[in-house]
Amino acid sequence: MTKKKWELEDFIEQNQRRVYYQMARLQIDEEKEEHFQEGLVAMWRAYENYQPDKGPLATYMNFQIRNRLVDIFRKSMVEKKYFEQFDYEKKVEAKSGNYSRANGKKVSMEVQGGGDPQEMVDHKNESVFYKFTFLLTEKQKIWFRYAIIEGLSNPEIAEREKVSLEAVKSWAKSAKKKLRQIDWDKE
Repeated sequence: MTKKKWELEDFIEQNQRRVYYQMARLQIDEEKEEHFQEGLVAMWRAYENYQPDKGPLATYMNFQIRNRLVDIFRKSMVEKKYFEQFDYEKKVEAKSGNYSRANGKKVSMEVQGGGDPQEMVDHKNESVFYKFTFLLTEKQKIWFRYAIIEGLSNPEIAEREKVSLEAVKSWAKSAKKKLRQIDWDKE
């Protein structure tokens, strides 16, 4: 079987339904024009790379079109997930409780080191800290400072305070329970 040379326009006109068929089969509704163009390119490449002794041209074109559309679809799904994750992280960062806005700038709530829980937060943020911790015991305030403000894990807190991991978990559990009971609308 010899390869028939076609002009590009004739070829597209006679075979574009293959691309539409594969798009319908894959249920591609979004970005139809982009997927259609990719399908046409895949179809033309299949035509140019076709080897008659390996099978029918129609089967080879359908295979190439379908695989190219699946690749593009997967790539767009990965990009979509990436952008959704990026947007989510930006929203979390903007609404994070570990930052305060001063003069329109985002400023981390700096914690002064060690010791007395009353000196744990600088004076600018002192009222915010005590608003969240006024019902907590001293150990629960220590957990709150390390876990919520500084973002440390329970094992790291246990190491810093030289106590068991179970003790830190206990502080966390009781502190969370107390904080859930507060009616924040009234406060």
